[in-house]
Amino acid sequence: MPENPDLPLFVERLTGAQSALYGCIRSLMAGSPEAADVLQEANRALWQKAGEYDPSRPFLPWAYRVAQFQVLAHRKRQSRDRLVFDEELIGQLTDDLIGQAASGDRELRALAQCLEKLPGAQRELIAAKYERGEALDVVAARLEKPVNAVSAMLYRIRRALAECIERALSAPDPV
Repeated sequence: MPENPDLPLFVERLTGAQSALYGCIRSLMAGSPEAADVLQEANRALWQKAGEYDPSRPFLPWAYRVAQFQVLAHRKRQSRDRLVFDEELIGQLTDDLIGQAASGDRELRALAQCLEKLPGAQRELIAAKYERGEALDVVAARLEKPVNAVSAMLYRIRRALAECIERALSAPDPV
């Protein structure tokens, strides 16, 4: 196991990325049932490279690149198979997935910024409904408001968040 002072963060990011990595690998392998085996190989490679990971950078693009090399290694071992993507196509697919991950990171940052701009009561309402998963009638009872009034408030807050996110995403990305 490599030395890494941010090992808990690495483990958290690796664990959280499992479904995305599996999807990436399945895409690169055209849905091959061997994708689960390649995911394990990618996890082993990522774990061995944990010391090389820079926690200030997005995890998923880095992990996708490592997964790409594991898919290529698997492809070389299985070159007898009839349906094998060439290296250029695998590279293009990985680049597309990395672009999608970067876009998703930007959208999540925009959402976090927009949530911070909400007044406290609106932020609490969003947290109750979407973070804690409270039922609408429970939230309405706590606020002593009719359910349809709370539903309308949530609608207006979601619409305001969507507009805020759109504005943030249309602004130039700071370098």
